[in-house]
Amino acid sequence: MKLLALTLSALGLALLSTPTAGATSPHTVDPDLMKPALNPEFAPYTCIQAGTGITCTGESNQSYTNEPIGLQCDGHDVYVTGSQSARIVRWHDLDGLALKTSLQTNFTGDHLTLSPSGEGPAVVLAGNWHKHYVYNVPGDLSSRVLTETGAMLRLRAPGGGLLFQDTGQVTYLPGDDETPTEMHGVHDRFAGVDLDALICQGLS
Repeated sequence: MKLLALTLSALGLALLSTPTAGATSPHTVDPDLMKPALNPEFAPYTCIQAGTGITCTGESNQSYTNEPIGLQCDGHDVYVTGSQSARIVRWHDLDGLALKTSLQTNFTGDHLTLSPSGEGPAVVLAGNWHKHYVYNVPGDLSSRVLTETGAMLRLRAPGGGLLFQDTGQVTYLPGDDETPTEMHGVHDRFAGVDLDALICQGLS
């Protein structure tokens, strides 16, 4: 009986120390193995394999002070001061083929002026929105569908009045992030409104 008890006890300890069938410990994976290639704007990425897939995360944080934006108003350069943050998560199958992506971008108030020192009247650009991509065929960019939700862009005059807005939700054609198939909200960019002209108008 004593021998039997010792045998059962040893068997119990062995069972407790044996991993459950099918369980895998999370471990890192080379981001370069993902398909399609991850957007380098958010590198370096951390990719973790756990369970039945691989999840990659990255981020981007920028700040800028009195940088020209490539727009001129009556021959004068427009300069921007502000900051932007973004975080991206992309999910893959075990072969590294992309399944879906979540991208959150925020910039709470970029000030645009006609002065290289940031002085004078300023219009304010702001955005806070989410991009959600779904790959109808894993890893195939041509099958990817984008849905944007939130305040993609708002432009306010020096006095605070709203000049331009692109807010709500937009879904695009598969593989085409420019052509919408469904929209809800107010989207001046698809109504032919000239954002550059409004910036210059606000700074005049």
